[in-house]
This record gives sequence, structure tokens and C-alpha cells, in this order.
Amino acid sequence: MADIKPKYFTEQEIIDLLSEVTDEELQNCHKHELVPSKDVILYQGIPGEARVKDSKGNEYIDFTSQAWTLGIGYIQQDVMFAAMEQMKRLSHARNQFQTIPRIKLVNKLSEIAPGNLKNVVLNTQGGSVAVEVALKLAMVNRPADQDIFITMWGGYHGNTLAMMAPTHYMPLVVRYRGFGREHFVKSPFPYCYRCPFGEKDISECGNLCLTMLQKTIDYGCQGLPIGVLLEPIQGPMGEVPAPPEFIKGVREICDKNNLLLIFDESQTAFGRIGTMFAAEYYKTIPDIMALTKALGGGFPMGATLASEKLGMFTPAEQHSTFSANPVCYAAALVNLMLIEKLDLPKRAEEMGRYLMKRFLELQEKYPIMGDVRGIGLFQGVELVKDPKTKVPANTAA
Repeated sequence: MADIKPKYFTEQEIIDLLSEVTDEELQNCHKHELVPSKDVILYQGIPGEARVKDSKGNEYIDFTSQAWTLGIGYIQQDVMFAAMEQMKRLSHARNQFQTIPRIKLVNKLSEIAPGNLKNVVLNTQGGSVAVEVALKLAMVNRPADQDIFITMWGGYHGNTLAMMAPTHYMPLVVRYRGFGREHFVKSPFPYCYRCPFGEKDISECGNLCLTMLQKTIDYGCQGLPIGVLLEPIQGPMGEVPAPPEFIKGVREICDKNNLLLIFDESQTAFGRIGTMFAAEYYKTIPDIMALTKALGGGFPMGATLASEKLGMFTPAEQHSTFSANPVCYAAALVNLMLIEKLDLPKRAEEMGRYLMKRFLELQEKYPIMGDVRGIGLFQGVELVKDPKTKVPANTAA
């Protein structure tokens, strides 16, 4: 198909519509938009980089890549071309119908997935849906009377009403609570800088978090749980990496108790930590894995990977009108191919080592840097008023 041309408007009319905005329009938007937003208007990304300009020409370095979604940079040329080519052909399809990008993306994810996580459910809505699909899949693979999951202190799995239930308490959300909280029991996560048990480090505590997980299974649930849901590295909690022995121990406990292990790799997958998946870094394969963020190369995407040993959904159990957008699939497909072609996981590992080295050097000079932690380019610095008391320096942060 030839390049798309406007039918009812001129090209310049549409360009002007998307290129110009007045202060009056911004204030009117603030007045009517139910969710507050910033005054900064992001306008132009620098292709393939972590820099972006606002509508006034100011340039910023984006240290979180728009919440870890732009692993290949803003408006990366190959990804944009794929999206534009697909838009010439088909911009929407219901999830019951196959499209070429869908077929190729499912096959690509199955190809690069760790271990036996070869079965795929795609969505173009994001991480909350990907995690919810993971929980639903776990439920259809267990008896109907099992309806309890164990999640972690400090965990984050989304902001929908359903996904707020397995998520740790969010102090800024006080006017409503997640639905289905009775289906989730929380167990301590090894946030070793602030050990839940007051120990100095994991070598002294004997990995009490694993002991508590087993006790939670034995005594903290009404009936046998379905599985354990966790982030291998807790992002919103402050880039808190679980010790490798904890992740391996959780896998062993799940196997011992016939529980399914679910990784939420919304923030860690697709190269950010120096491997394609955190499961590879930890050398531990879950039964189900939820993915989003960097998967789409800037387009809304989510996916749920599952072990081949698990049963499938029926069409009635998993569907949504906007869960199969072929434009997003095309962008995600080329994005994954680009991550492989450029070996971005290796690049993240190399840059991450340098970043950690510099952070540690700065920590020696500035005691406000209480803890420096993370893996690859998924790192965090916890600011404290005093390194001995570890009182958070919230104002300084």
C-alpha cells in the first residue's frame, strides 16, 4: 500500500494539530482531566536515545526510559518503521483472529523464553493484565477449591482493583483498596538493607524469609495455596534484588509443596539487568512469567509465558477487544529482534558494572547514600539521614 494520505483534512492541518498547543489548552486540560499531570509537555524524542525534548525545546535525559519501557531509546527507527508499515495494512483486529505480527511475535517469544516457558498469551494493555492472566492460568491448572496465592512484602503487580490486592500497601492510595484481598497472603521478601527480622545480613539470618515462606504455606493460608507470585527484583520498592539463594529456595519450596512459581518480570525482562530475563540471571525457571514495559519498544504490550506442562485457556476464559493490536505486535517483534541484534543485555551488563563502580565511589564521599544496589542497569540508591540509623532522607530524595 502507498503512503497514507489524509482524506478529509490537509496534511498541514493534522501536522499543526499534533505540533502546536497553547497555555490555555493546557490549563483547560488540567481543569477537566481527572488524573493530575505535570505542566511539562513531552514533544520530541531523540531517535534511539534516552533524551527527549519538551514543547518549549528544553532537552532532558530520561533516567527511567519512561518507566523502563524504552529500552531501545525513543522513537527507534526500525521499530517506528515496523509500526508504520503495519498501520498501512491493518490497525486493529479482535483477539480471535490471527495476524502476521501476532504469529511471528508468539513464535519469537517462545524461541527466546528461558527453560520450558514456551506457551504464550499476548495482550496490548500492559503489566496488570499480564499478571492477572498469569493468576488465571494458575487457577485453571489447579482444583477449583484452591484460590489462595502467596505474594511478597513490598511487591508491586499493578494498579487495577484486582492487582492492588497482591500488591504491597501503597501509602498514597487511601480512598479505596484492592478487590479480592482475601485471596492473597503476604510473606517477607529479603530486603536485606532493612531486614524484616533485624539481622545484619543474609549470612547471619540463615535466610529466614525462606523459613517464613514455608510457615506461611503451613499455617498462614486457609487451605493449600495455588502458588507464589514475586518480582525477582522489586522495582517500585527501590530496585531491591533478591539474593540468588532466596530465589532458588522459593523454587525448591514450590516444588516440595506442589505450588506454581510465578515471576513478575514486568521491569526486569528484555536485557535491562544484563540478561534477557531475570530468570536467566537467577538460574531459576518459574512456571509462569508476566512481561510488559520494554517488550513493546514504546508501544503498549504485555505477555504471559507459561510452562508447556500447563493446560491452556478456552477462548471464553481469556479475551479482550483491545488485546491483539497488530501495530503493537509489529513494533514489539522488531524491538525484540533489535535487542538480540545489538546484544543489548551484554551492553547493559557492561554499563551496569561501570554505574555500580561510580555509585560506590560516590557513596564513600556522601554518607546520605545509605545503600547502593541493583543488577545491570536496574540500580537504585537509597538515601538516609544517617548511615547507622538508616532513617530515610525523604525530603532530600
